[in-house]
Amino acid sequence: GCDSSLNLTSQKATDAVDSIFQSLRDIARARIHMKQFNSIHNPGSNTHQAASYKPLLKQIVEEICNPDRLDPVDIEHMSSGLTDLLKTGFSMFMKVNRPHPGDHPLLIIFMVGGVSVSEVKMVKDLVATRKPGTQIIVLSSALLTPHSAVELLFAPDRLQPDTDI
Repeated sequence: GCDSSLNLTSQKATDAVDSIFQSLRDIARARIHMKQFNSIHNPGSNTHQAASYKPLLKQIVEEICNPDRLDPVDIEHMSSGLTDLLKTGFSMFMKVNRPHPGDHPLLIIFMVGGVSVSEVKMVKDLVATRKPGTQIIVLSSALLTPHSAVELLFAPDRLQPDTDI
C-alpha cells in the first residue's frame, strides 16, 4: 500500500509486517492436522542447540524410503480396484497390512504450490542412496526460484491460479 519510501509511515510498515506474519501463520496452520509432517522447523535440543530447516518434500521421501517400514502416519494408501476394495473391507475383520509406498518401484509425488530445483536434486540423491532401483517422479504446479517463492508467499491472493498463460 505504499508506492515509494517517501510515503512510508510507521503505521504502513507495521501493517505490512503484521500481514507477513499472518501469512506465515496461515501457511503453518494448513498442516496443523498432520501428525508427522506438521513442521519444517526443528528447534534443536539441549545437546544440539542450532535450529534447522527440514523441507517437507525431504521428510516425505525419507518416510517412504525408511527401511524400518513402519506404517506411515500421514501418508495413506488409496484403494484402486475391486481387489483392493475387498482387501480393505476384509481388513476390518482380519489383520491386513496396508501397502507401504516404498513397496512400489515407481512413485509419483505432486507438490501443489511449487518445487525448487534443489528439492528435486535432494529427492534424487535420497532415493539413490536409500532405495536404489526405485524411480520417483516429482511433479509440481510450478518450478520455484528464490524470487518466485517469496513472491508467491506474500502475494495477496495465493490461492488464485495464474491466468497469464
